[in-house]
Amino acid sequence: MANHQQFQSCYQNWMAQQRLDLNELLQALTNFPTDPDYLQLIVKKHINHYEYYLTARAQLAKHDGPSFLAPTWGTTFENSSLWIGGCRPSLIIRLVYVLCGYQQNTHLAEFLHGVTRGNLGDISSSQLISIDALHAKTIKEEDKLTSTFASLQAYNTTYNITSYVPKLFASADLSHY
Repeated sequence: MANHQQFQSCYQNWMAQQRLDLNELLQALTNFPTDPDYLQLIVKKHINHYEYYLTARAQLAKHDGPSFLAPTWGTTFENSSLWIGGCRPSLIIRLVYVLCGYQQNTHLAEFLHGVTRGNLGDISSSQLISIDALHAKTIKEEDKLTSTFASLQAYNTTYNITSYVPKLFASADLSHY
């Protein structure tokens, strides 16, 4: 089963490969700037490296989907940016809803005849109820976290303004007002 360390290792290997590929590209541009065949060969090689990375992550995601969607190697800033941009745990659950509906609609005729495919379209009503309960709990926790962030932002804004304004007026010449 995939775990966070395997995703971390996959990412670290990818970053090391990126450094090697970048150096190779820069050397190729320096040493063979007028050889388009060689440059194209190098670019294809690096595209293959990227495809290998995507394949490796896809294989790991089969066993640990959340780590695929929320990489453990993200910095605090990157994770905050994802949160602000709307990439939250409830988004993953909404994705499950969409995939369930899509797969069920795609094979509706077969489903009505009792044919199952072993995908998300075949989940039971009790499983869907569990997903719904998890979704509600997740949204509640996200709302708490968002409220905490808003309070911190309001505090920081107020603190910064109230500490800055007296300094501003202390250094300003207000005698002509």
